Amino acid sequence: MKYSSEINQDNKTITVITSGNLKTKELSEMGILIRLQARDLKFKIIFDYRMSKNYISITEAYYWFTDYYDGIDLKLRQIPAAIITNNEDNEFFQFLETTCSNQGIPIKVFLEEISAFNWLNKFYK
Repeated sequence: MKYSSEINQDNKTITVITSGNLKTKELSEMGILIRLQARDLKFKIIFDYRMSKNYISITEAYYWFTDYYDGIDLKLRQIPAAIITNNEDNEFFQFLETTCSNQGIPIKVFLEEISAFNWLNKFYK
């Protein structure tokens, strides 16, 4: 998996665009780095996975924050994150959204950018 990130000072957002296969080790490591950066800057996140293929299991998604982020800082749960996905992986990410929402983690899945930006705008500016 490859990724690039861009910081937008105007709307306090970090946008991450991935390409290639989404696998647990690489995605969790990238997620930690981006979430720590967002925490320190008090920014929101857009994860754009439209050019990627998911290889993460439903079980891994269910325990994602518990297994990879909670041991670092529970504040990583509070960072609003919009996920933009492709049609092929939408069902997986919808499951992740539901799981996170049930845990009070502000994550929402979209198929296009404008809806993601609009949703994030309701959070801190």
